[in-house]
Amino acid sequence: MSNSRFPIALSEVENLNLSWGRDQLLTKRIITEKLSVAGSYFTAGSKLADDLGADSVDLVDIIIDLQKFTRVKVNERVHFNYVLELVDYVHFLRTRKK
Repeated sequence: MSNSRFPIALSEVENLNLSWGRDQLLTKRIITEKLSVAGSYFTAGSKLADDLGADSVDLVDIIIDLQKFTRVKVNERVHFNYVLELVDYVHFLRTRKK
C-alpha cells in the first residue's frame, strides 16, 4: 500500500474490499457455530445480544476464535453491539499499518 493515508490505486481498494469480505465471512462462520444460528438468520446489522441471544460468555468465545484465526489481539474492553462492529474492528486490526 502507498505511504498516503488513503489507497490511491483501484487495486488497493479492491484488495481492501476482498480482505473485508474475508473477515466478514470468517466472523459470520464463527458466530454461526458459537451461537448455533443459521447464517441466513442474521445480517451485519444484527445485534449480537438482542437479536442473536449472545451472552458475555458467547462473546468471549467468539472473540477467542477470531483472535485464533486472524492472529490479532482484540481489546477486551471494547464492547460490540452489532455484528458489523465486530467485523470492522477485526478488519481494522488486520489492515492497519504498524
